[in-house]
Amino acid sequence: MSGVIVARGENSTEVRFQCKWHANNTATDASGVISWQSIDIFFKEKSRSSSFSWPTNTEENDLLIEVPTGEQHKILPQDFGSTAAFQFVLDCISAANNKHGSAARLAVPQSHGYIIRSDIIPLRLLDCALVTSVVAFATPHQFFDGKPMRPEALQQLFNALTASAGGMLLKNTCSDRIKTIDSQLSHLNIELHNRLSFPWLSMQVPKRKTLALVEGGRRSPDHGGNGEAVFKAAEALGIDMVVLDNPGHWLDGPRWSHWRKAFIPIECTLQSDPVFTRRVVDAISSYDGHIDAIVTFCDHYKEPVAEAALQLSLSTCSPEAYALATDKFRLRRFEGDEAYRASSMEQATSIVLEHKLEFPLIMKPCTGYLSEGVFRVENLSQLEADAQSLNVERHGADFAIERYCDGPEVDANFVLCDGELLFFEASDEFPKGADVNGYGSVKSFVELGNILPSNLPGDELALLRDSLHQSLLRVGFQDGIYHLEARVANSRTEYAIKDDVLDITERSVPAKAAPSAWLIEINPRPPGIQASDATKHTYGVDYWGLGLLFALEDRDRVKQLSHPFAQGPQYWCEMVFIPVEKGGVFDSEDVCAELFSRRPDLADCVSWCHCFSTKGDQVLDPSSTGVNSWVAHFNVFSRSSRAHVLEIAECVRQEVRFSVVKISFQGMKENE
Repeated sequence: MSGVIVARGENSTEVRFQCKWHANNTATDASGVISWQSIDIFFKEKSRSSSFSWPTNTEENDLLIEVPTGEQHKILPQDFGSTAAFQFVLDCISAANNKHGSAARLAVPQSHGYIIRSDIIPLRLLDCALVTSVVAFATPHQFFDGKPMRPEALQQLFNALTASAGGMLLKNTCSDRIKTIDSQLSHLNIELHNRLSFPWLSMQVPKRKTLALVEGGRRSPDHGGNGEAVFKAAEALGIDMVVLDNPGHWLDGPRWSHWRKAFIPIECTLQSDPVFTRRVVDAISSYDGHIDAIVTFCDHYKEPVAEAALQLSLSTCSPEAYALATDKFRLRRFEGDEAYRASSMEQATSIVLEHKLEFPLIMKPCTGYLSEGVFRVENLSQLEADAQSLNVERHGADFAIERYCDGPEVDANFVLCDGELLFFEASDEFPKGADVNGYGSVKSFVELGNILPSNLPGDELALLRDSLHQSLLRVGFQDGIYHLEARVANSRTEYAIKDDVLDITERSVPAKAAPSAWLIEINPRPPGIQASDATKHTYGVDYWGLGLLFALEDRDRVKQLSHPFAQGPQYWCEMVFIPVEKGGVFDSEDVCAELFSRRPDLADCVSWCHCFSTKGDQVLDPSSTGVNSWVAHFNVFSRSSRAHVLEIAECVRQEVRFSVVKISFQGMKENE
């Protein structure tokens, strides 16, 4: 079946496209629960006015249907069901400006039900190598009746767009692997089965709910904050957000107001003070709308916000569990390990001497974050120096002293529902500069890089998974996303440099005891933006969306959206951290944009990146302030091998260029 679409430009210039399509048979996911029909559409340019050019604004584009008699009938965005679908068709025909034309696919649900997340199609097709773009056509909570579509005319094809959950524009490719459109579509069938093999429709009638978020994110999206991930997930899930944060917060103004239903000003200090719970309760109580639940993703606010939820008769995890998990001293003792609490250099020295503790030791703030104030201590004099350099204002005066474990470290993320493990993944965290095998130039525990999936032996990963799962249950956690840091004591592996690349390898000297899990800390929240984004792209699981659903006790959608890709991770991914090494004034432009302008080949291997500083920003010196920060993050990937992603990541590190200058007493810039 075919028809002609005409795009009209200025002065009645136009370009005509032949549009052909066919509806495929129904495909069913591996579980047999969800089925969908794909409709493939092909566009090819037939003729063009010599002076035709595409209008700059979407609103200025005129599309028309040409009927067999030659008459042309204008079509409007609403004829496609949505502006997104209209723009999708524009993108498809503008991409057909070549001898091969363009091809697209629609995904039409063939099962009855409400879509569990309106952007589920583009979410699950992130970084699919076969497509250029993926667009969601569904609206939150939309019901699909499952009727098959067999369009015989262009107008009926537009009806198919309104019945679709999303559309995919295929890449124009002439690779050896995929030489024809038919072959490309065949491979896309395989990808869709891999990515959509879980129940993404539900027969549960949805109800739009309102969630209060305490602390809306300290950084705006412009400065690398997680706001876009959180609030776009809320939008796709059909959740209204009420934000509680400091007056003047970036969500308080008009620019981002579309992301929240209301903004309630409340004092949010760096550390939660004794009256924080009361402020939260008063703010929620004075709100003139309905609140279904309350949540925070800030570690320091977990306990007081849980207390506030209890006072407001809203669902919450136990405040006591949060208090235990966020106190590193208490958690270490709870795990049955030796640990001591101190708040001064004199107390720390006394503890080491009294208990005859053996070096090296770890000292760290009891309620710290970002690995700030964490030191590996080799002797008493170093202990005294490190104790004096702790940033009390940011992390409080109390710090823990415990044994140092030199085994390979992982970031381990868990999704639990009613105590059951729904999803687990671990990434290998490269040795920090302060580790005994550290390679970083900054001698601290600031993160330098993570790679997923982990390359630890399978039995050691299973040991970590099972041991840490039981630790979470013992603390009192049954539901939620938990970001844990841990090491494998007496692992059969170690980090070593081979062919100029650092990676996990078999130990040169066998361990003297059996491997065991060494829990470092529990963060009762999703991991940071770069790690959450890496998991979303690599496995198809969005932690921020799950975090919102957990707060609302929406267990059905939590279980549905915790399914990773059926065939596992789609590639190897490394999170590359570019740390601040010295303080001064940032004297460069956006380092990510600058890198990609020189090395566009590297841009093709990056799924997410951000430069955290702009020219003229003051950059704090980590050695004198105890504040860890990064110039930029890059998430790089490879479909070839782990060795290849390590090679790309190292290339990114070497190629990133920036300058931090120090202002001298004479006001002159000195390069650092």
